[in-house]
Order: sequence, then C-alpha cells, then structure tokens
Amino acid sequence: GGDSEMPNFCAYNFPAVVLTAGKEKWEFVSEAYSELVKDIQWKVRRTLSFSLHEIALILGPEKTKEHLLPALDAFLMDLDEVKVGVLQNLAKLLGVLDQEARGEYVGLLCSLEMESDNWRFRQLLAQQLGDLFDLYQDDVLEAELYPMFLKLNRDPVAEVRQSAALQLPQVLSRLKALNVRWRDEFLEELGDLATDRVYVSRLSYVWMSECLVSDEEEERFDADAFGKDFLPHLVKLAEDTVPNIRQRCASLFSKLATKPSFAPRHEVNSCLSSLRSDKEVDVLRIMGEDIQLGITSAKHNGLPNGAQRDAEVRMRDGEKL
Repeated sequence: GGDSEMPNFCAYNFPAVVLTAGKEKWEFVSEAYSELVKDIQWKVRRTLSFSLHEIALILGPEKTKEHLLPALDAFLMDLDEVKVGVLQNLAKLLGVLDQEARGEYVGLLCSLEMESDNWRFRQLLAQQLGDLFDLYQDDVLEAELYPMFLKLNRDPVAEVRQSAALQLPQVLSRLKALNVRWRDEFLEELGDLATDRVYVSRLSYVWMSECLVSDEEEERFDADAFGKDFLPHLVKLAEDTVPNIRQRCASLFSKLATKPSFAPRHEVNSCLSSLRSDKEVDVLRIMGEDIQLGITSAKHNGLPNGAQRDAEVRMRDGEKL
C-alpha cells in the first residue's frame, strides 16, 4: 500500500533533505529522523543504516555525537540486514567523530573481529583496516588494531584473509608516519606467517607481500624495507612444496623484477630462474613459459598432481597441529 511505502521513500531521500537544509536546520528534521530509526519495517531502518555516514559528514562532529550515535547504537543491535549498512561505512562514520568519541567504539571493532556467525562482517572490518589505522593513535593501534590485523590475516575464510592483506600498504605507511617503536615486532609477527606449518598462512604472506609490490600508490613502496623485511622470506617460499605458493611467488617475483631497485638483485633473478623451470604447469604459465603439453606431462610422469599434493601437505600440516 501507499502508506507503508512512504517511510521507505522518506528514509531514502533523507540525506538529500539534510544536505539541502544544512546542519543549521537539523532541529526541524531530527524528530522525523528519530521516528524513522525506530520504524517497524526493517527495510526502512536498513536504508537509514546505509546512509548514516553521509548524514554524519553533513552534520559534523558535535551534532553527530549528540544526534546520530544513538541511531548507530540502535542499528548495531538490529538485524544483520540493517547492521550491515553501518558496518560497511564504519571507518567513514568514525572519521567524523573526535578522538574521544572514536575511542568508545574500539570495543565494537574487537567484537566484530570475533564475529563467528557471519564471516562477511569480519570481511567488512578487514576491508576498512587501513582507514581505521589512519584514524587511531599509537596506543590503540598497538593494543587493539595490530593484533586484529594479524588475526584477520589468519582467518579461516579466504575472502577475509585477502581483504586484510590488501590493507598492508596503508597499514605500514601509517606505522612509518607515526614512527611506532613496535614496527619491528609487528613485521616479525607477520614473518611468522611465512614459516607457518599451515600452508594457507604461508600463502597469505606471499599474497600480502604482492599487495605491497603492486600497490597503486607507488610512492608508498619502501624498497629498502621490503628488501630487508620481506624478500628473505619470499626467496624461501619460492621453493615451497605447495604448488599454489610457488604460483603466487611466480606472480610476485615477475612484478618485483620490473622495479629498478630489484631487477639487478641476484636473489630475485635466481628465484625467477628456478620458477621458470618449475614442474607445475600453472607456475610456468605465470612465468610466461611456452608450455608444450607432451614435454610437460612427461615431466609430470609419476608425480601426483597439484591438487593431490596440496591435500597431502594440508593433511600432514593438520596432523602436526
């Protein structure tokens, strides 16, 4: 019916109304907003949840703190379909708040990271880690966000791990800007992934290293630090027993070789050379080798295929745990 659609229509257009009226006229629409936040239809609340950060940007820190945080808290306790809206834009919303108000939501971030029912919520958190690192100071980063980043890189769900790995360039850039005293400790713990018994942890390490190499903001790439902190681990991983890891290394070293500071390095060329003569078809394909299937299959004669070998390694690692 027409009446049931009206609240949804109002919710959808609310950011435009606030933008047109300006924050000075908020008092004239705030009551209507409060009513919509409590609307019985979850689709109305969902629409408002997705636009909360936009209204916050218009209202600014003071009014957001006073008028929008109750809505944020309500949405966080709501159905998943509603909650997802504020979670998807959490970093933008927290960015409007002052440091003190922002600090009150650190506990929420931790509870999201431990969210076991819905892995997509963990992925939403992982996708915003870089922005969240930019919002908080050294103490919160060390106590909460740094352990969170490491945990999400070991998440059981591949999509979560990949989303977290993509944040590494921004995270390292922030640590460098703040000159945190625990940077080496952080890198050491990342390095533990490279030597982990579980193959997906080693794969995560190569993936996050590749994110650094192929970062679109090239000025963020610190060649000296990469050569010191990441390259030694990657050289070993290029000879890993798991084909998937060598495949990822083939992609990484191919990109690394295009960087002037790494192209002449002996260990980089040595890895490229061994990957070009790998026995796995997928590795050779990434290295741009011509694959003659007769010869390649002869090389494989008597060898288990990649999937079998993966399963064997996983089973072996699983038994060790």
